[in-house]
Amino acid sequence: MGGLVSKVAGHDNSGFFTPTDNSPFSAVDSNKPTFMVGCNIPKFTNSARGNVATIHMYVWDKGTHRDIEFYSPHGMMGGGSAAKLVRKILAGFQQSDPSLSVTAAP
Repeated sequence: MGGLVSKVAGHDNSGFFTPTDNSPFSAVDSNKPTFMVGCNIPKFTNSARGNVATIHMYVWDKGTHRDIEFYSPHGMMGGGSAAKLVRKILAGFQQSDPSLSVTAAP
């Protein structure tokens, strides 16, 4: 519903993107992800203004297994909703693969 409202209002900021690595410390990072993707998800409230929740997924292929990390960037007051979004995404992965091993969760 939020996506439809933002499209009608002309402020659709939803969609997939590739996170960038602009850190000056990137050159010394010996453990770069194999795959990265981000997604902007329209929020139900204020979607007409283009408000989105953002999720990043980073994957490291270790051969026998994959390490996956999720991040949801947020402002000073958005930590609770960002953690809730990560838990929802993680629950979807766990439902798809019950053998999934979780080492830390928000």
